[in-house]
Amino acid sequence: MNRMIGMVSLGMCCLIAVAFSGCVGPGPQNQTLSPTPTQTAVPVGHLVVNESQNTATVFMNQSNLITVRLAENPTTGFQWNLTTTSGLRVVRDEYVPSDTSGKMVGAGGTRVWDILTEAIGEQQIHAVYKRSWEPATGNESAFSMTIVVM
Repeated sequence: MNRMIGMVSLGMCCLIAVAFSGCVGPGPQNQTLSPTPTQTAVPVGHLVVNESQNTATVFMNQSNLITVRLAENPTTGFQWNLTTTSGLRVVRDEYVPSDTSGKMVGAGGTRVWDILTEAIGEQQIHAVYKRSWEPATGNESAFSMTIVVM
């Protein structure tokens, strides 16, 4: 009887050893995970802003790039008129329609500016959304931003 208990005990120990042998090893800490981006990567030194950053102040290094993206619908006559202080330089000004098929008459899009930070100090971006042939009333939609270039 003792021999049988010994054999059962030895068998149980073997089963437990086999079961736990799969639990040792390097585990997940040695796995390389690849993130799945949900949006396009932005290069270092490149800031992308939209209407939600209106009136914001940001700190940037000299020779960095700011991309400003504002909704626009030029088919209605409304367009953004952007101005900057002399320490900033607009290197791209482009309208990107939301409908590239050309089948949606009157569809809006996005006005995109790339602005290079050139001079150290406090710089300003200001844009007004209005029809060019109408006088400014002060009630127009506006976007402004302060950039402190270091």
